[in-house]
Amino acid sequence: MQNKWILLKDLKVHRKTPAYLENGFQKERMKFDMERKPIKLLIMDIDGTLVTNKKEISPATCKALIDLQNNGVRLALASGRPAKGMLRFARQLEMDKHHGLLISSNGAKAEEINTGKVLFEHALSVAEAQAVLEHLKAFNVRPMIEDGDYMQVNNVFDCMITTGGRKFNVIEYEAHSNGFLLKESSDLAKSVNFRPSKILTAGDEEYLKDHWKEIAEPFKETLDSMFTSPFYYEFTAKDTNKGSAIEALGYEKDEIAAIGDAQNDLPMFRAAGTKIAMGNSVDVVKEAADFVTDTNENDGIAKWIETYFG
Repeated sequence: MQNKWILLKDLKVHRKTPAYLENGFQKERMKFDMERKPIKLLIMDIDGTLVTNKKEISPATCKALIDLQNNGVRLALASGRPAKGMLRFARQLEMDKHHGLLISSNGAKAEEINTGKVLFEHALSVAEAQAVLEHLKAFNVRPMIEDGDYMQVNNVFDCMITTGGRKFNVIEYEAHSNGFLLKESSDLAKSVNFRPSKILTAGDEEYLKDHWKEIAEPFKETLDSMFTSPFYYEFTAKDTNKGSAIEALGYEKDEIAAIGDAQNDLPMFRAAGTKIAMGNSVDVVKEAADFVTDTNENDGIAKWIETYFG
């Protein structure tokens, strides 16, 4: 297989096609139309996919997704974010009016937006959460736990980390991005007496790079753990991922399209019949995709929708 550009309605979408192309554009257009699958559910990652680098949905992408819903396609957002941090994007897309879905905390929970009905949930146990939080005391990291409208932290003033050569207030960033109030606890291992969807840990980029294996080691057989950014490392229950949550929704694989950019989107791709990588995706995601569209800064989702649905 090699990569070719196909042009549909003057929009470029990178698509994997056979090395041979005969009779140019018209034949490839006919082949594309015949292979196109009827999509009933479109699932999108948020950061690096749906939103720009300024954490905004572009007007073109917003309009394309609202139009798509008006034509009968259901939308779902799938993110490492908690559900509370996804709602403003869902409402901007009018997903609450079209029975949209939220898959939060990297697949730990799936729920309907308009009813709040939980369709799937796979949280850490209280014992698992407390064991992780006790272990993290040995490291220079800042755990953060979703607790309803609050985010629990050890110390709201121990908040500065370094990433990309700059310092920033990670606790303020996380709370503001997701609409949380802050709750302090001097000992999270004792105060977390509920089942959290995940344990988010923040630290200096270089520190996490040097210490993540030690952080993960005691739980490598019992929990899942991963980087979700250079300064975030998180724990979830074993076998928690976006793909597991998608498989619980009741759709046939061929009825699902998924759009993403990062490694934690690969399980989502495995659950979808049509896989789209953003132009800014890491290479492994592009290799796993059926289509590579434009970047999150250049209306990649809107361009794929126009290409695929015409």
